[in-house]
Amino acid sequence: MKKADEFKKWAKRESYRRGLICHFYITESKKQYYDKTDYAFFNLLSKSKDWIVKGTSGHGISGKKGKPSRVACLNCFEVDKEFYEAIKTLYSERNEKFDFGVIFNKRRLRNRFKVIDVSTDIPKPLPPRNICHHYDRPRFRYGVLRPFNLCNVVRIEIPNSDLRTIPISAVSNRAIMGILVKKGDIDIVKRLLKLKGMNQVRVFALL
Repeated sequence: MKKADEFKKWAKRESYRRGLICHFYITESKKQYYDKTDYAFFNLLSKSKDWIVKGTSGHGISGKKGKPSRVACLNCFEVDKEFYEAIKTLYSERNEKFDFGVIFNKRRLRNRFKVIDVSTDIPKPLPPRNICHHYDRPRFRYGVLRPFNLCNVVRIEIPNSDLRTIPISAVSNRAIMGILVKKGDIDIVKRLLKLKGMNQVRVFALL
């Protein structure tokens, strides 16, 4: 657990007055909650220091008419007590799902995007469709998101780009704080970050 404790110590220090959130990538992504690992590797191999993200719709609860939100979002987790416990669980078990995680500075993201701290307190009557992504039902997360199913969800609204109005945007490299990788990938990831001039980004082999 030494690596997990080292990460916790770093995250607590870095999150002070700014907050940290984590977005995960998996190899075979069939759910809207994740992006495929290819997207993460594309960002690492790109010469740009910024991080390209793509939003997806359909997050959150269904609204008054039984339909989910159409607002494109990037699904993330708050790096807090619940997240630390989930990381320890993942680290102690055999992980075949989570390949890569990027940790963002939440405060810096707010300078560019609309950041939603997702609530599990579902209003009655149900909210209109355009804000359904502001809410979540934790019991629906177990199979898909475990061991992060009890973590606090944060969603970043991704605006449409000028090209065919696709929800793709660049996150400033100043908002990238850390990377979570599998043990076998840590050396190559550190080397790629160094080539990009991003030595300040911490890399943790916790997946």
